[in-house]
Amino acid sequence: MVAPSSILVGSHVWVEDPDVAWIDGEVKEVKGEEITVDSTSGKTIVAKTSNVYPKDPEFPSCGVDDMTRLAYLHEPGVLQNLKCRYDINEIYTYTGNILIAVNPFRRLPHLYSSHMMEQYKGAAFGELSPHPFAVADASYRHMINEGISQSILVSGESGAGKTESTKMLMRYLAYMGGRVSKAEERSVEQKVLESNPVLEAFGNAKTVRNNNSSRFGKFVEIQFDPRGQISGAAIRTYLLERSRVCQVSDPERNYHCFYMLCAAPPEEAEKYKLGNPRTFHYLNQSNCYELDGVDSSKEYLLTKRAMDVVGISQGEQDGIFRVVAAILHLGNIEFKKGQEIDSAEPKDDKSRFHLKTAAELLMCNEKALEDSLCKRVMVTRDESITKSLDPVSAALSRDALAKIVYSKLFDWLVDKINVSISQDPESKSLIGVLDIYGFESFKTNSFEQFCINLTNEKLQQHFNQHVFKMEQEEYKKEEIDWSYIEFIDNQDILDLIEKKPGGIIALLDEACMFPRSTHETFAQKLYQTFKDNKRFSKPKLSRTDFTICHYAGDVTYQTELFLDKNKDYVVSEHQALLNASECSFVSSLFPPSPEESSKTTKFSSIGSSFKQQLQALLETLSATEPHYIRCVKPNNALKPGIFENQNVLQQLRCGGVMEAIRISCAGFPSRKSFREFVARFSLLAPEVLSKRNNYTEVTASKKILEKSKLSGYQIGKTKVFLRAGQMAELDALRTEILGRSASLIQRKVRTYLCHKCFILLRLSAIQIQALCRGQVARHQYEEMRREAAALNIQKHLRKFLARKAYKNLYFSAVSIQTGMRGMIARCELLSRKQTRAATVIQSHCRRFLANRCYLRLKKAAITTQCAWRARVARKELRKLRMAARETGALQEAKTKLEKEVEELTWRLQLEKRTRVDLEESKKQESARFESTLQKMQLEFEESKKKESARFESILHKKELEFEESKKQESERFESTLHKMQLEFEESKKQESERFESTFHKMQVEFEESKKQESERFESTTQKMQLEFEESKKQERARFESTLHRKELQFQQLQFELQKLQLEFEESKKQERETLESTLHKKELEFQESKKQERATFESTLYKKELEFQELQVEFQKMQLELEETKELLIKEREAAKKIAEQVPAVQEIPVIDDELVNKLTAENEQLKALGSSLEQKINETERKYEETNKLSEERLKQGLEAESKIVELKTEMQRLEKKILDMGAEDQKPQQQAMPSALSTNMSEEIPVVDDESMNKPTDIEDESMNKPTIIDDESMNKLDESMNKLTAENEQLKIWDMGAEDQKPQQQTMPSSLSTTMSEVTSAEIPVIDNESMNKPTVIDDESINRLTAENEQLKALVSTLEQKINETERKYEETKKLSDERLKQTLEAESKIIELKTTVQRREEKILDMETDQKSQQQALLSTPSRKMPEPLENGHHAQLSSGPSTRLGREDSKLRRSQTEKQQPESVDDLLKCVAQNLGFSQEKPVAAFTIYKCLLHWKSFEAEKTSVFDRLIEVMGSALEDQDNNDHMAYWLSNTSSLLFLLQRSLKASGSMQKPPAGASFFARMTKSFRSSSANLQAGVLSQVEAKYPALLFKQQLSAYVEKIYGIIRDNLKKNLSPLISGCIQVPRISKGAAFQKCEGLQGYHSPAGLWQSIIECLNKMMGTLKDNFVPPILVQNIFTQTFAYINVQLFNSLLLRRECCTFSNGEYVKSGLAELELWCAEADVEYVGPSWDELKHTRQAVGFLVINQKSKISFDEISKDLCSALSVQQLYRVCTLYRDDNYNTQSVSPDVLAHMKELMSDDTEDDGGSSFLLEDDISIPFTMEDISNCHQVKEFASVRPAEELMTDPAFQFLQD
Repeated sequence: MVAPSSILVGSHVWVEDPDVAWIDGEVKEVKGEEITVDSTSGKTIVAKTSNVYPKDPEFPSCGVDDMTRLAYLHEPGVLQNLKCRYDINEIYTYTGNILIAVNPFRRLPHLYSSHMMEQYKGAAFGELSPHPFAVADASYRHMINEGISQSILVSGESGAGKTESTKMLMRYLAYMGGRVSKAEERSVEQKVLESNPVLEAFGNAKTVRNNNSSRFGKFVEIQFDPRGQISGAAIRTYLLERSRVCQVSDPERNYHCFYMLCAAPPEEAEKYKLGNPRTFHYLNQSNCYELDGVDSSKEYLLTKRAMDVVGISQGEQDGIFRVVAAILHLGNIEFKKGQEIDSAEPKDDKSRFHLKTAAELLMCNEKALEDSLCKRVMVTRDESITKSLDPVSAALSRDALAKIVYSKLFDWLVDKINVSISQDPESKSLIGVLDIYGFESFKTNSFEQFCINLTNEKLQQHFNQHVFKMEQEEYKKEEIDWSYIEFIDNQDILDLIEKKPGGIIALLDEACMFPRSTHETFAQKLYQTFKDNKRFSKPKLSRTDFTICHYAGDVTYQTELFLDKNKDYVVSEHQALLNASECSFVSSLFPPSPEESSKTTKFSSIGSSFKQQLQALLETLSATEPHYIRCVKPNNALKPGIFENQNVLQQLRCGGVMEAIRISCAGFPSRKSFREFVARFSLLAPEVLSKRNNYTEVTASKKILEKSKLSGYQIGKTKVFLRAGQMAELDALRTEILGRSASLIQRKVRTYLCHKCFILLRLSAIQIQALCRGQVARHQYEEMRREAAALNIQKHLRKFLARKAYKNLYFSAVSIQTGMRGMIARCELLSRKQTRAATVIQSHCRRFLANRCYLRLKKAAITTQCAWRARVARKELRKLRMAARETGALQEAKTKLEKEVEELTWRLQLEKRTRVDLEESKKQESARFESTLQKMQLEFEESKKKESARFESILHKKELEFEESKKQESERFESTLHKMQLEFEESKKQESERFESTFHKMQVEFEESKKQESERFESTTQKMQLEFEESKKQERARFESTLHRKELQFQQLQFELQKLQLEFEESKKQERETLESTLHKKELEFQESKKQERATFESTLYKKELEFQELQVEFQKMQLELEETKELLIKEREAAKKIAEQVPAVQEIPVIDDELVNKLTAENEQLKALGSSLEQKINETERKYEETNKLSEERLKQGLEAESKIVELKTEMQRLEKKILDMGAEDQKPQQQAMPSALSTNMSEEIPVVDDESMNKPTDIEDESMNKPTIIDDESMNKLDESMNKLTAENEQLKIWDMGAEDQKPQQQTMPSSLSTTMSEVTSAEIPVIDNESMNKPTVIDDESINRLTAENEQLKALVSTLEQKINETERKYEETKKLSDERLKQTLEAESKIIELKTTVQRREEKILDMETDQKSQQQALLSTPSRKMPEPLENGHHAQLSSGPSTRLGREDSKLRRSQTEKQQPESVDDLLKCVAQNLGFSQEKPVAAFTIYKCLLHWKSFEAEKTSVFDRLIEVMGSALEDQDNNDHMAYWLSNTSSLLFLLQRSLKASGSMQKPPAGASFFARMTKSFRSSSANLQAGVLSQVEAKYPALLFKQQLSAYVEKIYGIIRDNLKKNLSPLISGCIQVPRISKGAAFQKCEGLQGYHSPAGLWQSIIECLNKMMGTLKDNFVPPILVQNIFTQTFAYINVQLFNSLLLRRECCTFSNGEYVKSGLAELELWCAEADVEYVGPSWDELKHTRQAVGFLVINQKSKISFDEISKDLCSALSVQQLYRVCTLYRDDNYNTQSVSPDVLAHMKELMSDDTEDDGGSSFLLEDDISIPFTMEDISNCHQVKEFASVRPAEELMTDPAFQFLQD
């Protein structure tokens, strides 16, 4: 209770309320011992201070996990905490180490999943949210670690969920201690779990409070071996409710087994003669037959399955169900009075039927059964007397038999389960789970309630002792003084009940032993014995009832049935009857009694036996360490979401929770950790928060308590312990300080508000005054402005009227004049337009006629030219064909081939017999080929005729259509033109007439108005002028628009006519061109062949040579011309010098202007120097041009030589290929015998050209493709044509350049004469030579010299310009020649490279031919040396066995066997060397593993993939398995992951299943099969690295094993990374718990504490290390990406689940901490390569969104849609609800989301639970393999392995020389 001094006005308290038990409110008035409280419900309550409890104002909205952490540990505080947690679906709460479970009345499977069990495995008690798994885990850990047996006591009233809690405990214990059982053998834990359905079926029933209420007590002992695995179990039961078998009250049900058996399958129901449960008396006493959501037929099958599991045989099951059915039939037996007095007999036939059925089921005598029910034998000393029973006594006897039989059956089931489970006698550790009924207090309480409450009293004593012990341990742990704490026990109640000899049970046994005792005498005995006992009382209104004051309250018992229910004996008749049953099962239930008492009954007390069992149970519990689970039923309606305070409070009292709280209150009920205490009460001593004082948490707490002047408290190691009421006193002091602070804050705020209001009022007054003054001034200004405006308006109005009168007169005169002039101008314009239009029409008609005539002539000329050109081309084509046929090269090739055919004829004779049968097929094929060719010719002729006929018909139709359209267009044009002219004339006449009439009318009206109204002249003229202007404008606009429209129509018609003509011409041209092109193509396709291509090729080469020779001749001519020009220049200079010497002396004339002469002379000297420099430049450019030209010629020669070499090499290669094909054809079908000659002739007519791409690729032919012919595709010919076209274009360019040079020749030829004249003039200008003597004399020159100098200057300038042009042209030619030379150089280099490649290819072909020849010789020798091998005998119908399987099968098999025998002899040593080599770390080559590539090459060379049996693969698997032993070495694992994945890729691309190759269709032609084989062979050769082989079973099995190893190594690396990250992530999760005491620097136990940021850095370092390891070993990026994606998903699971399970993690500060760590991970993902990281960052979306919600502000203002759609879209409703309810702001004390949002979430959760049954809100770690073999194949490319080098250790070995190829 609250101390009076701690209650102040404004305090929050709890007050008693009759409706809701306790209600909270605020104190409004305090008057001594009475206080007035305003409750939250609106009521005003007056109460005493002694009846009031304080309320914690800082109580969290979601409650606390452990109620010992409550500030006030009292009834209303506990009730409020349970209710708050129940509202948010938190049904489990701790009270110390006691778990309180509130039944939710709905399924919450997410709380009990296997993942949840994994979370609680090994977690410290209290670390995670309260849960039965935590209690089970704590008991299991204590048993394993300390070796002490444990017990878990589950108690509560019916419907509280005891059975379900027990199931969960057993599930977890089976999960922790389960062992792997042998095949077809159930484990112990499975039997224990499966025993629950059996016991529930026979021991549970529906009651008013629960649908599955246990009507017996059960203690399950689970035994464990030293390894912690379940080794045995035992089940003990207490006090089965027998009376329920015969008596059921509505709406309860009987035991479940009765209803299950009634719902059994029809054949079984017929066997036991059962049916609808409504027909049986023991079941129809209640109207409840079915349970919601329970199918009795399915439950029956499950119960039978559970019986099978626990070891009950089918015979025993049949006996069990016989007994159950017999009990039902016994209940339907009714009795009536018999013939004798006080006798009874079956009532009717129905009763006799059920009696007979019961006897049959029990397999006993029907008469004996009837006698046992209706008679009783009384045994005396002398004789036995048979007494008949009346119908009522017979019914009681029937019910007694049913109850005893059912009780014996239940005991047998328990014993059978214990025998089946088998106890472990060597077990020293056990965990007992006690599922016991809770305290019961009903309106009518009988002997069962008495025993149940006795059990609960004993357990409560044990519970109190345990709680007191835990309190003592807590005090010892904290090292505080606790010696004065008083402990109150309930031993006095136990003495009242079970004490000997004066206890209630002893008195009951004594009364039962006397036959005349009744319940009245028993009650009187109790009243006399216990009249002075405080715990015993007698009700006032009853004579036989008594009341006991239990720990949970007073209970009144009715003694009417105490004596009967306490007696436990079997009627001797029943015992004898059932013992004599023919059914062994029934007889075993009733073993025979001793002989001396076979006919008597012996008394046995149920109370005494129950007390003995209870004492044994308590001894077992005392020998174990107990754990408690208290189950609470929130409401009696058994509906979810309802929390009845009174009901829950009563259960808490009955369950001993309040008693435990009372014990805690006796000591120190309020206890706070130092951090929490300082955070709450630091206001009492603000100096403790100062950094200067440097207080620790302990010293700060002591300082606060000292300042508060409290006494009796204790300071522990980690907590502050306060006495009852001291927390309220501290809160009162805190409230007082807060109240004073609030008053001060209010005063300051009110002052500020008043000051602010005053300033606003003053500013408002000033503004109002300013506005009023401004308004007055504006009014005055407006008046003055209006006066000035009125004067101005009057002035301007007068001026406007005067001006308007003048303008009216002026515009009238002008309008009349303009109207007359305009009419004259329009008439003139109209006549001119008509003349012009006629001229245009005539011109267009003449142009159209002339154009049509011209087009006809042009068309005829083109047609004639085309026909003539076609005729000339055909003649040339015939000449070329005749020339091509007479070439000698083809004859030489033919002779060579004939020689080769003669050389090979001897080999054909060996297989002559085998080829005779196929000659006919060859002839048929050739005949079919010829018929096909003839058909094609006929079809072509027919198509040609059809095309020509169709072309002529189409042409004729087009001409007719054109003539018709032409006529129609001309007629339409003429008619349109005529119509337009008529319309124009008519419109012209109409317009002129209307205009004249209008004008005439206007004149008349004007004259009349002028005469009649002379006074209104101005107004009339003005109106007339306006009307005239409007009409004039309208008429003019209409006339112009009409004219313009007509002109546009005329132009449009002309345009359409031209367009039609052009379209007709174009369509006609296109159709003619298409027809001609189609005909031309048909002719070319039929006539042209490969011979034309060769002819064109030779002709182009010949033309090039001629063109090149012409170019050389032209170039030589140009050089000669240049030399001639030079010689002419030299001659002109010499002539000029001679003339200068012969010039006579000049008379001296004085010159006045010397400056002009000097200037001209200097300018001439400069021009001469410039000319000389230009000449030098020309010489240099010509020299460069000559050199470049020579170089170009040399390169051209080299290119021609290279091309000729290419042609020779290609022909040579083609010849070798033919030879290979011919040699291969000898091993193929005999039908190709006569084909070589035809093939040689066909191939000789073709030009053997191989394209450039095929030349750049190696052409290694495998054994299969060696025998297949190769043909040259059209692509190579097209590429060759492109290269020829390129050379032709270059030659054309040279021709154009030479033509330009020839055009310049005349200029160069004319140049010497002009140049000679200029040079002569130049030399003549150099004539005057002045010596030293003449220099001293004045120069004497006449005017002619000046003119001559001027002319010379002009000539020099012209010469310089011509030289510059020549230089530019020469430089341009030089650049073009240089470019051409460079291009020819490139072509030459390319040709040389092609030559080299062709030479290498030819060498390979020659080597292959030599190999084939040697192989053939060896085969022939083998055939000749084994004469015993005869040709295969022909089978029936002329078939041959070897020929049916394909070409040359026998020889191929012998060859393969021969080679295989040789390789198998060499393999053992080679395989050993290979395995020894690859077991080492061979490293990487070109970022690819060397070991994988080496293994693949060796296996491919050894043909291991094609072997039926081989041990190579098994040995390789052994090597890989031994390599995986060091699983902790990530570098080693990454190396093998790279090797296995690469080898798997190579196998994936190379291997194909046997039989996948399809045979060519029988109807395909020979050339089609050749093409198909060539394409398939070229497609299978992938860059020369991989080869397609047909894999046998060992190879395919090896591939599967290899893929399994890839997945295994991947899982090892992933799990290693998770294992390395697990302690770091756990450290991050533990940071909130560790950092609780980090507020003070000197807190004890935190000296070694470091910054939590280092944990995230360690995670980053771990990720970087793994990334470096994987990159160094070149693991495929797809695997690396999946490793990190699953790792990030693991991090997400761990962090997110910690938020959902740990309240301290779901805080604002922890959200900021995790957010900083996520930022580090995001930065790491951003810096890493995308191909290695991938979408790893997205895997953290749950944690990111949850953390984002934790750190967001103002959560209470956020709606549910914003949370679910924007903030946390990835989270489910259950997860959101969990985060919102667990959230706590430890920094700013802000609230979570609003109650409306929580209510909405709760509704959605209930809907989801109904839909899917609820799913776990925890995330589960993904341990699957997220990639496929296709992903590995896609991450590699074949070309990446092209440059990989095999192992160097093996390349030096002669046995591995093939690795060097």
